[in-house]
Amino acid sequence: MTAEAIAAWLAGKIREDWFPGAAWAVGDARCLLAEGAVGDAAVAPARIAATTATLYDLASLTKPLATALLAVRLQSAGRLRLEDRVDRHLPEWRPAEDGPPLTLLDLLTHRSGLPAWLPLYARAEDVTGRIGFVAGTAPAHPPLLGVTYSCPNYLLAGFAIERVAGAPLDRLFETLGTGPLGIEDLGYRPHPGLRDRIAPTETGNAHERALAGPLAAGYNGWRRDLIWGEVHDHNAWSLGGVAGNAGLFGTARAVWSLARVFLRGGPGLLGDEERALFGHDFTPGLNQARAVGFQLAATPGCSAGPALSPRSFGHTGFTGTSLWIDPDAERIAVLLTNRVHPVHRERDLHPLRREFNALARAL
Repeated sequence: MTAEAIAAWLAGKIREDWFPGAAWAVGDARCLLAEGAVGDAAVAPARIAATTATLYDLASLTKPLATALLAVRLQSAGRLRLEDRVDRHLPEWRPAEDGPPLTLLDLLTHRSGLPAWLPLYARAEDVTGRIGFVAGTAPAHPPLLGVTYSCPNYLLAGFAIERVAGAPLDRLFETLGTGPLGIEDLGYRPHPGLRDRIAPTETGNAHERALAGPLAAGYNGWRRDLIWGEVHDHNAWSLGGVAGNAGLFGTARAVWSLARVFLRGGPGLLGDEERALFGHDFTPGLNQARAVGFQLAATPGCSAGPALSPRSFGHTGFTGTSLWIDPDAERIAVLLTNRVHPVHRERDLHPLRREFNALARAL
């Protein structure tokens, strides 16, 4: 398998209208093995070719790369414990029903029982009100009895991290993540001067507006123009572009560079015990296998694919992004697209992601 073959395969997917363009990177803990870009970063209002320097909205890759990583780094510094109760750091947290107290670990592994998604911006403007709204919402299931992948989990985790550290997530991410490693082209709220390097996403909030439905009745804060240089996720956007569930922008190479910290032999940001948290199954016997921040390849029907080892872990993002890490093969596979540009495409990307991971594994 060659880099040219991956490029040709992605070009075929672009012709089939899976997305307008893509950037990708494959490497191990020490070096980048191959990277490339195909298609267009933008097709409206004008065509701009995708390059390896294109910054993509990483969407939910923010969850493991920023929020989960920061939580573990703060635990190592003695600022918090993953087993801390949520209400220790968010005193506004008052669940409506009795049950076991939620912990930060419950949030970070999606075993809290909280709903998959809520339009918090339509129910409260401030953080306190948003926490209260989540607390008063009926759970999807009792805590610890199932896994529901949930953006509210990581919004709450982000709020807790900011309270503990006394600083916003974007500053913490730079201080505890990208800064020590000297990583550029990865962070929240990209500078407006980088606009021509940023892949735009959807025109307006049509998809999320439909998803919000009656919960957002009367809300008038929807964006209508092309979303370009701003985070696509509206919960994150309404928080100024910095949130625990979404907000990061980056190049494929920058994502690979940070993802190396999760592999033995990578940059020394994490010790062995810390690194193990990102590949350990904290939800044995449940419907999904979840580690801190990541989904495990053992999850039935996930986007890893059979080419990756069972110990692999990864994450995807709604905008069309994917990161999978195989500790046995020492392989990191990053695929970034903007499948929501200029409109959202209702297509299951998991089969495509599995194919990409197989191609990346064969390099």
